[in-house]
Amino acid sequence: VLAHRVVLASPEDGSYFSAALRWAVGSTVVMSQGLSQEALTNLLRLRYGAEDVDVGCILEARHFAELFDWPAVRKRLEARLEQLLADSGAIDGESLLAVVTHAEESASMPAHLKAAALAAAVRHWSKVVQASEGAAAAVGSGSGLSSERKAELGTLSKVRHRDGHVCGSLEEYLHAAADDLSMWEREMAVDAPQTARRQVELAWQHWHQILFEYGHIFGAANAENWREKVRCQRETLRDERLRKRGAAMKLPEGKVWFEASLDWREVPSNGICPGGLEYRCDMQTSRNYARLP
Repeated sequence: VLAHRVVLASPEDGSYFSAALRWAVGSTVVMSQGLSQEALTNLLRLRYGAEDVDVGCILEARHFAELFDWPAVRKRLEARLEQLLADSGAIDGESLLAVVTHAEESASMPAHLKAAALAAAVRHWSKVVQASEGAAAAVGSGSGLSSERKAELGTLSKVRHRDGHVCGSLEEYLHAAADDLSMWEREMAVDAPQTARRQVELAWQHWHQILFEYGHIFGAANAENWREKVRCQRETLRDERLRKRGAAMKLPEGKVWFEASLDWREVPSNGICPGGLEYRCDMQTSRNYARLP
């Protein structure tokens, strides 16, 4: 019995049992509520040096390994969980839902493991949604993820399918994408071909679609403020490009270079347009508009 107590509570760790055995009557320690026999057995086996992990209760075991202050056991469980997430296609929807919910609720889970759980859930989002709906129907309540977070993860899944990127939140993705696109525009040559301009505009169009979904989840006012900020930044970059283009072409005084986008933009009366644009004229105002084809 003494040797067992030493294994449970060593001088380096096991503070839970150290405290419990110090104050408990006799040698009995009452386990925390919610700890199953399967998880306790798994924890004890790992504490005694076993290598194999019972994956059926791995999340529960990880939670209590942290509570018991058994860092070596917790790290062994986390390493096995990371191995499972690396082959997430073999994990059923219910397990993926449980893992991502655990990751969302755990403040102490390592960042790389949270990222792996998020990536697995986003990669197989249809399975997670199906499991979430099944759980809600079975118990008449939610899945552990808020409706806002589920909508956000659904949008992140769309981003992943289009771009291959996995971010922790829509805000993180939008900030990173806006920075990349702004740098792309800033470094683009003034005489860049229209195909390059079209690629930039299509990328910004996708960014605005994701921003729309962000506004639907987190509030339209936040999205509109962000949209206006980006619009002002892009207009500043555009004015600088037009100035440089006009100087490079040595346009006559009073003439300006016109840069088209995917949206109809009014062509100023003194504007010089590149070839290959689409045009239309407003017959009521006699104003001319152009856009990229």
